[in-house]
Amino acid sequence: MVQLQCQLARIAIGQLLLQLGTAAQIPLFPESHTEGYKFDPLLHLPGISPYFDAIGSRLSHAAPKYCEVTAASYLIRHAAIYANDDDYEQYIEPFIKKLNCTYTSSLSSKNRKGWKGPLSFFNKWENPINDPENQLEQITPQGIKDSKKVGKHLLSRYPKLVPTTKRIYADKKARTKDTAAAFVKVFPQEVEVVEINLNRSSFHAQDPHKACKAFSKKPGNGELETFMSHYTIPIIGRLQRFSPVKLAETDIMGLQQLCGYESAIRGKKSDICDVFTDSEWMAYEYAWDLKYSHMVGHGNPLSPYLGFPWLNTTSELMSKFHAPRHDEGEGEGDIPDDDGQRFFLAFTHREVPPFIATALGLFNSSNAFAEEFPTDRINWSRSWKMAELIPFLGHVGIEKLTCKEVSMDQKEEKEYIRVIANSAPRPIPRCQGGPGASCPFDEFTQIVRRGMEVYGDFNRVCGNDEEEDFGGGLKMVGVQCVK
Repeated sequence: MVQLQCQLARIAIGQLLLQLGTAAQIPLFPESHTEGYKFDPLLHLPGISPYFDAIGSRLSHAAPKYCEVTAASYLIRHAAIYANDDDYEQYIEPFIKKLNCTYTSSLSSKNRKGWKGPLSFFNKWENPINDPENQLEQITPQGIKDSKKVGKHLLSRYPKLVPTTKRIYADKKARTKDTAAAFVKVFPQEVEVVEINLNRSSFHAQDPHKACKAFSKKPGNGELETFMSHYTIPIIGRLQRFSPVKLAETDIMGLQQLCGYESAIRGKKSDICDVFTDSEWMAYEYAWDLKYSHMVGHGNPLSPYLGFPWLNTTSELMSKFHAPRHDEGEGEGDIPDDDGQRFFLAFTHREVPPFIATALGLFNSSNAFAEEFPTDRINWSRSWKMAELIPFLGHVGIEKLTCKEVSMDQKEEKEYIRVIANSAPRPIPRCQGGPGASCPFDEFTQIVRRGMEVYGDFNRVCGNDEEEDFGGGLKMVGVQCVK
């Protein structure tokens, strides 16, 4: 009997140890972040997606410990438009014309026929761009709403700085002015929207591509077409049997663009988005990353010339402010011509944030350029991903941080610069030694100063004076690419 009890005890202890060992292997939070993952195509549409906060480098969006944001300047792309001219004319309109050929014979009918399977919704689908002459390049009602949301976000992020804003800047385009007007409606004070005059000196920082005669939107078109042919052929093979019209490569591109534009217009995900698989969406994303790399990224030698003017303007602006505090009366009148504004906004277009990112190396890969963007396959490990930078209302910002070191002695305050892209901090690759991977202020100004020494001759490089044609539509004067 005693022996049996000992055996049972040993079995019980063994089971307990087994349970403890098993329990020790169970993670503290058993549901990992991947278990709830769901692919969202709206996060992979460079240039045409509704706004979303980027993940970035996964650093905290809040100011680092013992630091305060004492000034900030943002360059913001305009809000959602119905479509831009090029996308509509080249990709969307050709598909819409085919779609309209499938209406039933009844003149009063709004239904189409012949669309099946995953495309069957097109039998009753309503085109959101039904008045292109009046809609193209114009802000949508949802775009106005989204502008106010992002404005409220910035107000909550900078509750002390935003109320100091007295004026913000936009060019003459309706889409930038309308976005700016929507922003200031959520600010607690009156703010003047200043229209930048259409002369090149005013445009160098805010709209550099419009001030540069040498800039063209053509670079990357050939590479885009090559890769489009590569990735759309299998999609056509999969979808053709569900379509009553013959699908072309441009139709696939147009459909994928309609996913983004319709979602931005209606404020909810388009049914078109579900037509494509995750890998097909990643191919679309890569196609436009490829295009933007050549047009506004490190594949275009003009890009740093067009990015440094805003960085230089912002560096000079931040240099005026010597650790201003928000305590009432302190620092008042210490800075010449200071009106107290510490939050600055300028509204621009999709091309400009990538210029700035390229100048600072924020999305540049360490790979050789020729290896980074092949046209016969996706480079999955690339750094250049423009969906995270240029959705509608995409933005790049410069924060000036005033930080107390370990002690709370104000005499030990130091200043740093932190770059923000779509709400997320983005460390500068060659300057990240400050709190939260920020850049010591003096080092930042040196980076910008050196950049202007190399890339500062804007008018000469852009051919704004005497021009010499080097072919391919690119006009540059005595320029050698600096590597």
